[in-house]
Amino acid sequence: MSKVGVFTVDITPPLGIDFIGYHRPEGVTSIDEHLYATAFVFEHEEEKSVFISVDNAGMLIEDTNEIRNKIAQALYLNKEQITICYTHTHSGPATASDQSLVKAYKTTLLSNTLHAAKKANERLKDATVGWEVTHVDIGDNRREMGSDGKVKMGTNLDGIVDRRLGVLAIRDESTSEMKGVMVFCTAHPNVLKKDSNRLSADYPGLAREILSQALGCPVIIIQGAAGNVNAKYRGSMEALKHMAYKVSGHVLTMISSFQFSPISKLQTRSTTMSMNLKEIPDPEGIREMAELAQEQWGVNTAKWQETILKKQSQGMTKLSMDLEVQIIQINEGSFAGIPMEPFSEVAIELQEQLDDELMFFGGYTNGYLGYLPTKEAYPYGGYEVELNPVVYGPMTGLWMPPVESTAENVVMEVKKLYGKGS
Repeated sequence: MSKVGVFTVDITPPLGIDFIGYHRPEGVTSIDEHLYATAFVFEHEEEKSVFISVDNAGMLIEDTNEIRNKIAQALYLNKEQITICYTHTHSGPATASDQSLVKAYKTTLLSNTLHAAKKANERLKDATVGWEVTHVDIGDNRREMGSDGKVKMGTNLDGIVDRRLGVLAIRDESTSEMKGVMVFCTAHPNVLKKDSNRLSADYPGLAREILSQALGCPVIIIQGAAGNVNAKYRGSMEALKHMAYKVSGHVLTMISSFQFSPISKLQTRSTTMSMNLKEIPDPEGIREMAELAQEQWGVNTAKWQETILKKQSQGMTKLSMDLEVQIIQINEGSFAGIPMEPFSEVAIELQEQLDDELMFFGGYTNGYLGYLPTKEAYPYGGYEVELNPVVYGPMTGLWMPPVESTAENVVMEVKKLYGKGS
């Protein structure tokens, strides 16, 4: 028998909490919409998988693993059977801070997410599932070439974007009523910019609300390889509505074509690869990286400089860190994820190499580290390639960019987990 259980909890933070994604000095001053965590539990024969969507830009790996470990203990599973994806809203609350309000919220968030998983597990019922895929124009490649031959943040209309929109629909076997819908799409949830102090799940939140009301079941939006893809429409509530209507409209036009069947394949597998980072430069190179980040992003880089200079003086110029790669396969469809922001080219490469349009790949999965550029992007620099570690390294532990071959190595690991790698 194949069973699925679904449960949603409210994880809206209090007013005044800091934002993450874009810094706003005042923090959250108003709530545009509530934030949620939604848990899906899948069961087939001896296999069980937990998939949870959380409205947040992306929590640290250590905090995410705390949630996964608690769920694993409560449901008698291995941590590797649990996937936590963050919607990556840029108008959501911070969870990595020493501020008392942030720490208290994080404690509540962890507790509520565990509650969602336990409740979803209690609600397991016989179910059937179906996959469909279409294409939607909701994202623009944001790596625009400057006159100096270097990339800047902008719009590259010729740049690559994964425009697939995939849907996994779950139906109650006895009543044929919809139990839940999982939507896979690719575009940064950064429609609302730093001039907005409204708490929001961004376009995934409104798309989810529209679909939930229309279909009568919980809906989650799972972000793809959006590391170099901005939302196509940005900067206002009208733009947010435009994005949400496009996503929800495409999903609703697909529903009538679904073919449902019991779960015949359910696998969740995980591997950990060693990710090498680029060599730490000499003190002058360190200073240049810090100054560029300060100039372009207005951040205080003192902690990054201090840490990197200390490592450099101690001869620790070649750093590495563990990177988890995970895949969940349900019947003919798959989703693989990493705790980074991969470029769209990586998802398309996987789809093409595996010859599988239902092979989705994304980031913001089981935590957050930083960006995963392709090898071809490195000569052109830019925020995603060279500056993100300076801005967020002191928080995430990604002190330097990954080496150029990292994306290729991730592709190989996903193919092995998929079952077609050497």
